[in-house]
Amino acid sequence: NHPKYYDGVSIVFEGGEVPPSEHRQTFFAVHPHGAFCIGWALLFTCPTMHGVRFCFAPTLFASPFFRLFSRAVGKPGSAARPSMNAYLKDGEDCALPPGGFEEATLTSTSQDRVFIKKRYGFVRLCLKYGVAIRPTYVFGEGKLFSNVQGFWRNRLAMNRFGIPTIIVWGRLFFPLLPKKGVKIYIVVGKPIIIPKIENPTKEDVATWHNKYIGELKRIYDEYKEDAYGADEGKVAKVEIW
Repeated sequence: NHPKYYDGVSIVFEGGEVPPSEHRQTFFAVHPHGAFCIGWALLFTCPTMHGVRFCFAPTLFASPFFRLFSRAVGKPGSAARPSMNAYLKDGEDCALPPGGFEEATLTSTSQDRVFIKKRYGFVRLCLKYGVAIRPTYVFGEGKLFSNVQGFWRNRLAMNRFGIPTIIVWGRLFFPLLPKKGVKIYIVVGKPIIIPKIENPTKEDVATWHNKYIGELKRIYDEYKEDAYGADEGKVAKVEIW
């Protein structure tokens, strides 16, 4: 628990933790990005995930100070495509928030959203190396910080050039601290076992991308009442962008 910042933190691994003897290479895809990737940071410091390579934005990973700090608490890496290829080729487990800046832009305290419809790259990489994918959803991430809404077309267009377009605030007098009373509930879904296809076609990627989105929706619908309570959970929906 982190009582100074959150109203509780829970991490659920569907099916429990995998014994070392049954482990297979895994890619953890984490949603939503949120304003500051709080759920991502909690997973990064979770003892169960210490062997996983967490892939950060290349510009952030390029900072010597950031690399020094992050290596003290976990196993960081770069989300640049050549680096991701190298990690997976070497048999490493990896984690990435596929929604990126766009998903951060869409963050809202009243509506859960993920940006995934056009995110095919991680599925293509996992097919190339035969890596299982575990969809991961962080309930409560969007409730931690308010964010200006609207002007989506312009803001998302700027995101494509690596420009963040969030205007966020948390507590009234301490805007960089998360809002009080928010419970973080993280669900690491069961692995999606996919085949190894060295040169996957567009149809291969589309098929498994759709299956991934289906599993992500299932996780949301199955756990939303546990995360938000019966009343809010019954009416909660996730928008797929």
